[in-house]
Amino acid sequence: MNRIAFRTFGCRLNQAETASLSTRVAAAGFAVVPFGEPCDACVIHSCTVTSRADADLRRAARSARRRWPAALIVITGCAAEVGGPALAGRTGADVVLPRNDLARLPEILGTRLGRPTPEKHPATTAGHVPGFKTARAFLPVQDGCSFGCAYCIVPLARGPARSRPQSEILEEASRLIEAGHRELVLTGANLGTWREGRRGLAELAAELASVKGLARLRIGSVEPTTVERALVELMASSPMVCPHLHLPIQSGDDGVLTAMGRRYTASHIIDFLTWAFGRMPRLGLGTDLIAGFPGETDAAFEATLRLLDRFPFSNLHIFPYSERPGTRAPSLPGRVPPAVRRNRADRLIAKGNELRAAFALSFAGCRVSVLVEKRRSDGTAIGWTGEYIEAAIPSGAPLNSLLSGRVSRVDGERLVIELD
Repeated sequence: MNRIAFRTFGCRLNQAETASLSTRVAAAGFAVVPFGEPCDACVIHSCTVTSRADADLRRAARSARRRWPAALIVITGCAAEVGGPALAGRTGADVVLPRNDLARLPEILGTRLGRPTPEKHPATTAGHVPGFKTARAFLPVQDGCSFGCAYCIVPLARGPARSRPQSEILEEASRLIEAGHRELVLTGANLGTWREGRRGLAELAAELASVKGLARLRIGSVEPTTVERALVELMASSPMVCPHLHLPIQSGDDGVLTAMGRRYTASHIIDFLTWAFGRMPRLGLGTDLIAGFPGETDAAFEATLRLLDRFPFSNLHIFPYSERPGTRAPSLPGRVPPAVRRNRADRLIAKGNELRAAFALSFAGCRVSVLVEKRRSDGTAIGWTGEYIEAAIPSGAPLNSLLSGRVSRVDGERLVIELD
């Protein structure tokens, strides 16, 4: 039996797509093995959102070729969409598979590896990788983006925004739950733009929260000005929906936001977050920030720091700006030297570490729920709270169990839980 390994770069949507591809490949009779084990084909599902992502892809493809000289190297994902067939020459891959051909992956593997494959494949479970059961699964509900921010290649890589039908999403959710997953994470390229008629993401999430057997529902990254208020209201009213919001604000300076082509001002973010924390004081709040975008002065960067100081952010994803061919940003004036970008990114990372530790410490003595996802060799169970804080249960607990307990102490950014 041919062995197929998958490696994924990038966002949760990419991870969900890899899971769907691996399920389809397993259904066609191939053995899906963890990346790093000997394989007959290596499928790299790529990201191309930054120049660093492109460099990571090239290194991964060349490393796979050195490690498994006889293996078939296949590149799928956003880099395949943007780079096209020429990507094979730059990476040494055997096959570059665009998005429209992804359903043909089992057929292509069969042809190139010299074995027959079924002409039709059973329905796939997008968030579940065969043989690798986890407590949570990613549930893609939307793809593409029509916003056109100056730094972003996603509209070119994934096309305009489009939504999956609710009925299809609910069926997918039921299959994931039947496969043993306890938490579903809604994902999309621009998740907050999901629509079906007059129904938006908050209505879809409320429907999913009622699916039988689900332990909890988590919302992925949501763009400001889409549906964030309705989601906070849902989180405040439904114990099934994790009290965690990832809101990529990118900058706290109006001039930088305008240059980026963002659809809001710093005042809009401040007003929303003031309201949100008034509604949910213990809301877990993550964000993305770009350091050193063209035109970001010292004063503009300080404005971002001041915004971070105003609210209890729990998780920062920091990206030093890098020029991405195919976007408008490289042609903008006010280029920031790379060393300054890195310095600013380092300062934001340090701020993020400080904020995350402070957020964790605020839960000392509080009751939390934890979904157990792994177990250490000493028996300690490790999981995540609904607010997306890592938690340890020294007394141990079964994998995939959702448990409640009190925070007995805080160890850096990790909560230590005493079960009821």
